[in-house]
Amino acid sequence: MLRSMVAAALLSACIGPPLHAAESRVVSANELAQPLTLHEAVMEAVDANFAVRQALARVQQQSGALTHAGRWTPSNPEIEVESAEREPASGDSSRDFSIRLSQELWIGGQRGLQRNAAGARLTAAEQDLQFLRSAIAARARRAFLHVLLTQRAEETAGRLVELTETFADYARNRLEAGRATALEVNSAMIGAARSRTELAEAERLSARARLVLAEVLARDPASPLTVRGDIEPWPVTLPNESRLLNAAVRRRGDLAAAAERVEAARQDLRLSRRQLIPNLTVFGFYQEEEDAEITGFGASLPIPALHRYGGEREQAAGRLLEEQLRTDELRLAVRRQVLEALADYRAARRQSELLGTSMLERAEENLRLTREGFEAGKVGSPAITTAQDNLINVRRSYLDALGALILSVTDLERATGGLIVLEDNAQSDKDAAP
Repeated sequence: MLRSMVAAALLSACIGPPLHAAESRVVSANELAQPLTLHEAVMEAVDANFAVRQALARVQQQSGALTHAGRWTPSNPEIEVESAEREPASGDSSRDFSIRLSQELWIGGQRGLQRNAAGARLTAAEQDLQFLRSAIAARARRAFLHVLLTQRAEETAGRLVELTETFADYARNRLEAGRATALEVNSAMIGAARSRTELAEAERLSARARLVLAEVLARDPASPLTVRGDIEPWPVTLPNESRLLNAAVRRRGDLAAAAERVEAARQDLRLSRRQLIPNLTVFGFYQEEEDAEITGFGASLPIPALHRYGGEREQAAGRLLEEQLRTDELRLAVRRQVLEALADYRAARRQSELLGTSMLERAEENLRLTREGFEAGKVGSPAITTAQDNLINVRRSYLDALGALILSVTDLERATGGLIVLEDNAQSDKDAAP
């Protein structure tokens, strides 16, 4: 009977819960065909990005580690069965049988310390996931706005081509009529060629920007990707510098994760000290020897005489110090990142205000006026070259200023852990009063 009970217990212990495959998000063909808004792109990236899904898997791993740390005993029960044939020199033979069941037990609160350390690591993984989501949101916002920026670049390059080619055509017609010089025609044609080069570069950058956005969204780069929105240098209302710094330090998930790793290392150090109190093993046994039946119980305890776990304690103390130093370094890095992003945003904001669409329109108007002056015979090739150079340079500066603004705002979003967010047509400050 006892043997049957032991076999049943071992069989039930081997049966575990079923494993579930990780769920993945599938984007339908209809969704792929629809133009993306900025909000939709950010939501899709946070949901589908491979880095986020890998971080979710790490959270699952740490959750499993916490479950393991919370087990009630260090190991499974151990059963020993012995059987021997007794053949005396004289008399009948007999069979001896013995069975022993033992179980190791936690001593000194080691289970609780392991649970505390595993719980801190799980919280750290969750905080890492939170920060990664905010960082991926900023990256998706930057990629989306860069697509809009390249669309603006294609649009302005198209206007540039139209203006310069119209000028070149007019110069050739005047040359055929004997009213212009070859120098003037060459200047106009050089400007038209440069404008076509600008358009080709804009088209190249547009294709690359879409590939970057597809990567952030975890989409097939060969699938169609269209976006919908407008790009303007929207103002961002910021709290004062000290409040922004304090709010960013409180909000950054990676900093909270670092603090949890310090706590986990602290619990590991306490656990290394508790190892001097070894676990207790209790056991019970049943024996049959000839005609006698023997039952009993006992306990065993390792004696920490030779191995005192000094090396383990030293390692745990070193890990704790390392995590504390890493946290202090990260706290300073967060403050530096916020200040750098803030300075970059202020500079980019001023540049975008000075080099806005009105300046580009003025440069385009100057080229038209130069053509009118050329028609009237008031200007020659130097004025043509100057007007074309000015338009090309102003266009580049205008696009560079918008690109710097996008970069600085998304850097500020990442540095503050998503506290400062630039939306499609309005800025959304999630914590207006940090």
